[in-house]
Amino acid sequence: MRKVRRRFPGRTLGAMLIGIVLVFAAAGCGDDGGGGGGGGEAITVGSKDFPGAQVISQLYGQALEAKGFDVTYKDNIGPTETVFPLVKKGDLDLYGEYQGTLLTYLKGQPTGDRAETFSALEAKLKGTGLVALGPAPAVDVNGFYVRRETAEKYDLKTVSDLKPVAGRLVFGGPPECLDRPLCLGATEQELYGLDFKEVKKLDAGGPITNKALDDGTIDVGLLFTGSSVIKPDYVLLEDDKGLQPADNPIAVVRENANTTELADVVRSVNEKLTTEAYNEMALRVFNDKEDPATVAGDWLRKEGLVTAGNS
Repeated sequence: MRKVRRRFPGRTLGAMLIGIVLVFAAAGCGDDGGGGGGGGEAITVGSKDFPGAQVISQLYGQALEAKGFDVTYKDNIGPTETVFPLVKKGDLDLYGEYQGTLLTYLKGQPTGDRAETFSALEAKLKGTGLVALGPAPAVDVNGFYVRRETAEKYDLKTVSDLKPVAGRLVFGGPPECLDRPLCLGATEQELYGLDFKEVKKLDAGGPITNKALDDGTIDVGLLFTGSSVIKPDYVLLEDDKGLQPADNPIAVVRENANTTELADVVRSVNEKLTTEAYNEMALRVFNDKEDPATVAGDWLRKEGLVTAGNS
């Protein structure tokens, strides 16, 4: 529950004067701004259902905790289609997202330019009661991967190269992939004209897709370039028609929760979140099975965004 201030009109003038004196006394005895911000404001932070997204939500949440916010976490909820509506409803106050993915979900047109995509997203969010904070320099996009033997057999170097042989190949990816323009939705079929022999609903760039690629259950797998395990015998097919946008991490926040201090904290995280740092953290969760909260806390301390006592 979010804390609210209550008014008490029945107080006597004397009691009110005493209250004023106490307020000024408390202000004079306060600290010098060394880390007690946030005023204990309650914030509920959610996360999507794969390692990279879980890490960025933890980065935002723990950085806010270090500034005095009272943070509750709801982790591993689901894809954009599930999490974004929860923020609109007010069940969540903030979650980590990717700007190109969200803009596409909102029927916008992302590009490969980070600033241009963010500007278009801001325009789409106007009037929704939500804002986006970011974007971070890091980037994580959908990638079409095949085993090296498959690439050599069919001479595959680009996504376009799949078109003449797709009818002989099995594709695997996230359950929502069929409906997403950046995966196998209408845009993908119109842009590349792919018609696979079979499409298997697996996981969001995770171990199930890896295993299916490894054992030959699928021939083409949708993995994330920055947060999936990419093995030496995997070949990333070039997105030669430029389907994938600038998919940089952002925070999606309810306007009512977006105080100046909250925005400053999130921006301090985004400014330092490079692709290299993001990849390292995501793979610690994905490959080494470490807790996203632990991984995020380690990076925040390393970057000086929180102290040992804050996490």
